[in-house]
Amino acid sequence: MQHIFDSHKSSTHDKLMNFPKYVHRKDLGRFVTLWELFKKTMYVKGSIVECGVYHGGGLMAWAKFSANMEPYAMHRKVIGFDTFDGFPEVTEEDIGAENPAAVEGGFNTGVDTMAELKECISAFDDNRILSKYPKVELVKGDACITIPDYINKNKHLLVSLLFLDFDIYKPTAVALEHLLPRVPKGGIVAFDEINNSYWPGETEALMEHYLNINECRLQKFPWDNNISYMVVGE
Repeated sequence: MQHIFDSHKSSTHDKLMNFPKYVHRKDLGRFVTLWELFKKTMYVKGSIVECGVYHGGGLMAWAKFSANMEPYAMHRKVIGFDTFDGFPEVTEEDIGAENPAAVEGGFNTGVDTMAELKECISAFDDNRILSKYPKVELVKGDACITIPDYINKNKHLLVSLLFLDFDIYKPTAVALEHLLPRVPKGGIVAFDEINNSYWPGETEALMEHYLNINECRLQKFPWDNNISYMVVGE
């Protein structure tokens, strides 16, 4: 697909407008999953928090869904937590099946993703209603430190959708400890690596910090192999 994309003579603008031509089937499926999760929280008060931004495709998807579907939702922010330098550390809870990415610095993009995202956010703000009210916020650093610090500075925060994609135990546990109590009934808590032998730490964090898991429905979408979610209060 990369070869087709690079060699085709259409403009980049036309290619992006016709992105389903080039996007891998499973990646398009993931995009649909994010849309389905967003739809479930449109009528729930709170912001969207993504824990683990990586290249930022998911982060900007949430932001654009909100800008398109609820253009006057000035208090619905999209907040992304990431080191933007890969994993700060891994612990014994993260040791599962052989996984070369489960190391300190794993999933470092190798580029200045945060700088690129800031440019994308600026372009996004140029083309939306109420753009004077920031929609996307990036929080850089070790989430074990930045999440408690952010909440301390933003005591108003409620979370309509908590998307956990840190992969590893420690920051996932901190996110659940500090952010889960701020998800109201009907809000969504979604996971990217639950029941995944390559990333056991995420399940460990869930079992420790969501003690009534056997009273909740852990649901999935039939077309997506990774993402699962709970509706809080159900």
